[in-house]
Amino acid sequence: MKNSTLRRAWYAGSWYADNETGLRSTIIESIEEANRVRSKESPSGPIRFALFPHAGLFYSGRGIAPLVLYAPPKIRRVLILAPSHSAYLPPDTISFGNFSRYDTPLGFLEGFEVEKDSRLNSVLQKEHAVEMVLPFLAYLQEKQKSPIAVAMGLISHLSDQDKTTTLVNQIVELLTEEELERGETLVIASSDFTHYGPRFNYTPYGARVTHEVALKVKEEDLKVATLLANGELGPLFLKQRTERGTICGIAGGAIVSALAKKLGSKGWVSDYYTSLDVINERSNDFVAYGTILWR
Repeated sequence: MKNSTLRRAWYAGSWYADNETGLRSTIIESIEEANRVRSKESPSGPIRFALFPHAGLFYSGRGIAPLVLYAPPKIRRVLILAPSHSAYLPPDTISFGNFSRYDTPLGFLEGFEVEKDSRLNSVLQKEHAVEMVLPFLAYLQEKQKSPIAVAMGLISHLSDQDKTTTLVNQIVELLTEEELERGETLVIASSDFTHYGPRFNYTPYGARVTHEVALKVKEEDLKVATLLANGELGPLFLKQRTERGTICGIAGGAIVSALAKKLGSKGWVSDYYTSLDVINERSNDFVAYGTILWR
């Protein structure tokens, strides 16, 4: 196996623990926290699609942990769709990588081939938006005692619903509708929600973050999250055209939303919180995190 096809755990040791004991502790604590805040009204049953945050696990662990709480009995394959934070990508196109294996402190995950072209591997190697869910998948791989294969694709912008439909059909063709219906293949979008404050050059409700400002951001974020959960992309694209936003993975989220609707999955907003909730401190800059699940 060539080293060039191995995706290393680039952020281990900085965005999360680089050792098995520390990482496992983070994952277990995240699962406990997600379980604590889980609504009693949340639907039951295994998920088929999801949107998870991608900050360092200190922040995003709680938002990713529902993957474990709602995991299917067996997962064979996972496709992760994320934005690129470092490289320009053409709009309305999913750019796939091609790795044979993915390293995590909890062991290797296999790769599965979507496209033979591996020119995007160097970008995907350092893209944090695709990495944060991998430790949780490795944890699930241990639990189910059978391998989980992973593929990754980046998309940063979608123009309209027609382009979204084209890409959804592409994914169905690549993964096959039969395999998606079996429930052993998950498609995951990676996105944080609003990045607010002077640091992000986004202060539509004022540069000073008050309780009222945080509530306004939450209200707007939950509108978007609910549209995604329900597959209502028309209002979402209208909002995107008329308002500036800082939800970084909205394109991947729209694709997963449309894919879930096409295959008859029902979605719900599982969680929402901000970095200020995690650190329990005041600041004029914060990032919001949301979790959307479809079953």
